Amino acid sequence: MTWIASSAAGRREQFGRFLLGTGGVGGIAGATGPGIGLPESDGLALIDRAVAEGVKILDSADIYAGGESERIVGVWNRAHAGSEVLIQTKTGIAPNGPDLSPERVARQLQHSLDVIGRVDLYLAHRVDQATPWEQSLPVFSDAVERGTIRAYGLSNVDGPSLAAALETADRLGLARPEVVQNQYSLLAREDDAEVLPIARSEGLAYTPFSPLANGLLAGRYSNGERPRPGDRASVASAAAPFLDDADAMRKVRAFDELAAAHGVSQAGLAMAWLFNHPVVTAPIVGPSKEHHWAGIHEGLSFAWTPAVASDLAAIFG
Repeated sequence: MTWIASSAAGRREQFGRFLLGTGGVGGIAGATGPGIGLPESDGLALIDRAVAEGVKILDSADIYAGGESERIVGVWNRAHAGSEVLIQTKTGIAPNGPDLSPERVARQLQHSLDVIGRVDLYLAHRVDQATPWEQSLPVFSDAVERGTIRAYGLSNVDGPSLAAALETADRLGLARPEVVQNQYSLLAREDDAEVLPIARSEGLAYTPFSPLANGLLAGRYSNGERPRPGDRASVASAAAPFLDDADAMRKVRAFDELAAAHGVSQAGLAMAWLFNHPVVTAPIVGPSKEHHWAGIHEGLSFAWTPAVASDLAAIFG
């Protein structure tokens, strides 16, 4: 049973040009507190704006903002009965670490269904080394076969774990994972070696998060600035290694100069690279300010050329 389109173009049509990440609604990722993330009213307005911009999928997780993200997505969903926008959420991060035990996955899926009202795409949020795929994947597959969800996928997965999951699904005659959601940007390139080749060869949707590396590719920290309280980079650990990496920051400053030479913002050029990447289906974005939307629009309209691709490769490899 396959939901995903068989061609890259077909997958981009299914997913739209970008997904809306709601990890900044009600908090930021797993963090909550005063000044962290968008309150409910602003979160609902963001979803409305994203849908008007053409978003086809809302992305959440049961852990985001202590459950507030899913709850607010559910408020929007119930106010828009019959909407064709798909809802994607994730499970697998428990207080004591990754947990994809069959009982917990089934319980959390039902919880998300109750909170949101429906779940179209369901992802394992992290690989659980303590639970073999032979135990966890049947729960996801069964949800597909029963029509509870349309498809499932894996997030924060490396190449060997992705290959093992696909092999397990095939060997057991299960529905396969069809979506991969990993960190990926001009700076974060770990997936180049193994995950992207698998996604390409197996026809998987690849929907990267943190396309701007928590603001590093938007010119926010190029000159030694540090994240302020409430900034995504202050609560998202993915930014820290780059901020303290002299070579990474050298690349960021060269990137800033290249963007200026092309008359485009750093965010616009970083997004353009992803929009024109042959394996990327659609990046996940979480705009909360008007200039965030401007960067997305610039990325979509930027005149991509082989020369630009070559200039970026000279900086980032």
